[in-house]
Amino acid sequence: MGFVFFFTSCESYNNIEHNPSIVGSMIDSEEWYTDANDNLLVVNIENPIPNELNCKPYNDLTKPLRPCTLEDINNDIDSEDAYEPILHVRFFTDTFATTTSAMNAVLKLKGNFSRTELQKSYSIKLDSKTDLFLHQRKFMLTKSQSDQSRIKNKLAFDLFKTIPNISSLKIQFMQLKINNTDYGIFSHIESIRKEYLVNRGWNKDDNLYNAVNFLFSKIPEISLNSEGTPVNEFEFNKILEIKNGKKQTKLLEMVDAIASTSNIDNVISKYFNRENYLTWLAINLILNNKDTIQHNFYLYNPLYSNTFYFLPWDYDGAWSEEQYLGKDEYGISVWWRSQLHRKFLSVKKNRDDLYKMADILREKYITDTFIQQKILDYEDTVRPFQSVPPDNIDNSDSTWLSKSEQLWSLIPANIAMYKSVIGHPMPFYVEAEYVDSTLTITWDKSVDLEGDKIVYDLIVSKDTNLSNHATNILEIQGIENINYSLDTNLTQGTYYIQVLSKEENNPSHYQISYEKPEIDGKVLYGILPFEVK
Repeated sequence: MGFVFFFTSCESYNNIEHNPSIVGSMIDSEEWYTDANDNLLVVNIENPIPNELNCKPYNDLTKPLRPCTLEDINNDIDSEDAYEPILHVRFFTDTFATTTSAMNAVLKLKGNFSRTELQKSYSIKLDSKTDLFLHQRKFMLTKSQSDQSRIKNKLAFDLFKTIPNISSLKIQFMQLKINNTDYGIFSHIESIRKEYLVNRGWNKDDNLYNAVNFLFSKIPEISLNSEGTPVNEFEFNKILEIKNGKKQTKLLEMVDAIASTSNIDNVISKYFNRENYLTWLAINLILNNKDTIQHNFYLYNPLYSNTFYFLPWDYDGAWSEEQYLGKDEYGISVWWRSQLHRKFLSVKKNRDDLYKMADILREKYITDTFIQQKILDYEDTVRPFQSVPPDNIDNSDSTWLSKSEQLWSLIPANIAMYKSVIGHPMPFYVEAEYVDSTLTITWDKSVDLEGDKIVYDLIVSKDTNLSNHATNILEIQGIENINYSLDTNLTQGTYYIQVLSKEENNPSHYQISYEKPEIDGKVLYGILPFEVK
């Protein structure tokens, strides 16, 4: 059963017949996106000084409360601590709230890791639940400093509008000015919360979850009480942030089912929409969005339904960026730590269907023609910001065009990358200990999905360059067990351990471990540092 969108404010919408908002496939409609285009919206913020909201100084939390400042907001770099300064501000545009000077919104910092970047992203929430702008109450202005093109999120969600079985989000280029100071260009991505449901004609009490550190595992942090709500809401939200919904009973039922010995295809049939799930996985393969293992997605569970739908979120780290180079992040192995994905992808038919879905999306929707045309559509809006502060990164006007045109050309490389590791073993963890002159190294079994026999190569070295045989203490190949002990007198210092898994009869099919320490500014993929004291 499909659905249509209703252009409304946030009035109550509840189905008294207790029918789910969606049954079966998720069907999107371009009607909802008609007022979000490729043009630029200028958003103004007036921040009164002193502000009427109080907080402690960001640089000395022992001091008493005083009026919050924008400096406090910009230095709220830890998303998990209790410090959350907020400003009460006036939000207005050329067409919204221009007739009064009253404060009408709150401003705070948004994001997790991005909070430490020089250029910040902001969340703006209107005070009114009914006087909305673009049918929305909350605005997520994302800077995406690492994205020199500034279009990755916009391009991704414009693509999603065309793809079946998935819901996109309204997204708009916005220029932010705070007290007349220009903060440059941002992408406003529609907030996934109650308005997201109401604007699509869905039940306003449907469940929405933002994955923060969620591996679909049954852990104490997501325990529920007898009323179906978290035992510890703060700890729960650190794993899976509750964005909407009153009870989490269905969520825990789904997690329990995944953890059980039940056939995974039966679990998928009961608790997920298979086409939506395959589509979400395939999108991330093609766009090479590695950062989706435990976060950067939402789960939507309609009330009166067992089904959970994947909703995409945050694609400024996609498009084959060089920050992801470890082989454990190529192809489906990137999801191996997730209990759901691991069980689902262990079934050959599911892997085959995933690769078929990726081929369909590439042929029909994620095409070079579409991407090239969208880049042309964005150019007049985005490119002028790249050569002037605060958005210019290297003061080069050529940066935008080169980085933007690179996006469509990276798609074939992304596809070649995931296809190149089909049939290779899965990644694993390594541990080591040194007791009574015995070095013991253990590792998890590396799974080969085709059932080929796996053996392991082991190197222990005093040098981060493990190809320097002169500094290697141990080099051994073809280990059949998942541990190795060496009697040796090790001097104090740091040692580096590498275990590779490989098919015995086809050693070009190999895998590294999950370890990826950063030593002297360089990430060492698949190498475990070990300290002897």
